[in-house]
Amino acid sequence: MSKMTRRNFVSAAALGAGAIVGLRGAAFGQTLGRAQAPVQIVTSDALSKLGYNSFLPFVNTDFTFGEGLNAVSLRLTDLTDSRPLRSRARKFGQENFVLKFTGSFRNPLKDGTYSVNHFNLGDFDMFITNNGRVGRVIYYTAVFNRVLVSEGN
Repeated sequence: MSKMTRRNFVSAAALGAGAIVGLRGAAFGQTLGRAQAPVQIVTSDALSKLGYNSFLPFVNTDFTFGEGLNAVSLRLTDLTDSRPLRSRARKFGQENFVLKFTGSFRNPLKDGTYSVNHFNLGDFDMFITNNGRVGRVIYYTAVFNRVLVSEGN
């Protein structure tokens, strides 16, 4: 087994960095340009089909988290588009938004993934975090940060 000297390591690192720059990031398996072919959705996850615009008309409506006797009603109180205004995310189909819910202090939910039902959006699973209590209200957040993909041709 041969030892690598510091000089050899620095030389190899510089060559590697130069190769990555020359390949415009392709060495990491991604590029900054548009995808050549649309990515096909191969999931049955109902939430993947719901985006910012899906939730927007339903601010100030109730969502049921959990099932049966453990079901808790939370109200969607705020929806925030969290993409930077001058971000490339707007050009390349990235979606970033935050849902904020409130619920009663009597039935607090822990951080986790819950089965969710909404009268118009249907059934899906969603991860929420408990942001604490103020008076008789508990605040919850769901954060979405994903690349939008087109459905198959």
